[in-house]
Amino acid sequence: MNLHRHKRWTQKINYVLLALEGMLIGLFCACVICCFRLIRDHAAPVILSFLSGWQENWWVAPLWLIVLIAAARFLGWLVKKTPLISGSGIPQTELIVRGKLHVSRHDWLRVLTAKFTGCLVSTLGGLSLGREGPCIQMGAATAALVTGLWEKFTFSGHIHIAAGAAAGMTAAFGSPVAGVLFVFEEMKSRFTRGGFIAVGFAAASAALATRHIFGFGLIFPFKNIGSLPLSAIWLIPVMGIVMGAAGVLYNKALLGTKNAEALHTPLSQNWRILPPMLAAFVLAFVCPSVLGGGEDLAGSLIRLAADPSSVLPLLTLLAVLKIAFSLFSYTGNVPGGILMPMLCIGALLGALCGQTAALAGLIAPEAWTTFLIYGMVGFFVSMVRVPLTGTALVMEMSGALSCLPGALVVAFIASWTANALRCPPVYDSLRAAIVVSKKK
Repeated sequence: MNLHRHKRWTQKINYVLLALEGMLIGLFCACVICCFRLIRDHAAPVILSFLSGWQENWWVAPLWLIVLIAAARFLGWLVKKTPLISGSGIPQTELIVRGKLHVSRHDWLRVLTAKFTGCLVSTLGGLSLGREGPCIQMGAATAALVTGLWEKFTFSGHIHIAAGAAAGMTAAFGSPVAGVLFVFEEMKSRFTRGGFIAVGFAAASAALATRHIFGFGLIFPFKNIGSLPLSAIWLIPVMGIVMGAAGVLYNKALLGTKNAEALHTPLSQNWRILPPMLAAFVLAFVCPSVLGGGEDLAGSLIRLAADPSSVLPLLTLLAVLKIAFSLFSYTGNVPGGILMPMLCIGALLGALCGQTAALAGLIAPEAWTTFLIYGMVGFFVSMVRVPLTGTALVMEMSGALSCLPGALVVAFIASWTANALRCPPVYDSLRAAIVVSKKK
C-alpha cells in the first residue's frame, strides 16, 4: 500500500516537473522566435522603402543585385557547413523526435544560430519562403539547449524536443492549439499524459509571451469574415475537393522541381541559391507583392473589390507568379519554410474560387471572402494531411471563428481527396529523402 502511494506521489511530482520544464521551454523559445520576428518585421519595411526609390536613384538596383549575390554565396556556405538547416527543418525535427536522427548538444547550438541567420537572410532577400518551419526547428534547438538533455539521453522521440517544436510553432503563428495538435497529429509523437502536459505548457507559455510580452496579434485581418449562407452550403464540399486536388498538384510540382534542380544543376552548393535570388531581384522591381512568405499579400486580398470581372485577371496573375516563384525559391537547399507560402497560395486560390462563384451568381458578391479561409485550410491540409492542425492554425491566425464548421468540412474532404489521389504528404516525402541521403 505504501509502495503504491509512493508511486502515485512520484508520478504527480514528475507531472509538476514536466509542467515547469514545459513552461521554461516555451518562454525561452518565445524569446528566440519573437526576436527573430521583430528583426525581420523591422528590417523588411526598410528594405522595401530602399527599393522603392530605384526610379529616382539609378544605383539602387545594381547595389541590391550585389547584396543578393553576396547573400546567395553566404547562404550556400552556411548550408554546406550546417546541412541540417536546409529546407524548413520540420522533417529533420520529426526524425529527431522519432529517434532516427541524432544531433549533439554542440550541433544544436550551430543549428540554432545558422538557422536563425540563414532564414533571416533568405526571407529578407525576398525568396518566397516562410519563417514558420524554421521556427519549429529553432524551437526544438532551443529546447535541447535549455534542458541540456542531449548529454543524458539518446532522445528516441523525447518529449522535450517535441515541446520545443510546439512552442516554436506557437510563437511563429500565434497558435497554441495548432502547435499542440501539430506535435501529435503531424509529428506522430506518442500521446501520454506527461507528454501532453509538457507540450501543452510549452505552447501555453509561448503564447502568453508572444502576445503579452512582445505584443504580436492576429497575422491575418480576417476576423470579421462570416460563414456562407445555407443556400450556398453545397459549395463547401466542392471547395474541399478542389483544394485537395490543387494541393496534390502543388505537392508533386514542389518535389519535382526540387529533385530536378538537385539532379541537373551545374552549380556547387556554394552557388545553388543564386538563381532563386536573381529571380527575387527581378520580381523586386516587377511584382514585389509576390516576394517573401506572403502574409502581407494574403492579408491584402480582403480589400479587393467585389467586382469579379475586374479582379479575376489580377488574381490569376498573382497566383501564377506566387506559385512559380515559391517552387523556385525552395530549390538549392535554401533554409526557409513552405507553410506560409502554402497559406498564401491557398488564399489566392480561394479568392479565385470565391470571385468565380460570385461571377457565376452562385453567391452574393460580398460573400466571396469566406473562400479565403476555405482556400487556406483546404490547400494546407491537402499538402500536409493534418485536418485538425490545419483548421486550428487558420482559425487562430485569422480569428474567423464563424467559418469553423465549414473549414472543418473542407479540411477533411481535402485530406480525403489527396489520399484518394494517392499522393503522400509533403513532409513524409521530404523526410524520406533525408533518410535516403543519410544512408548514401
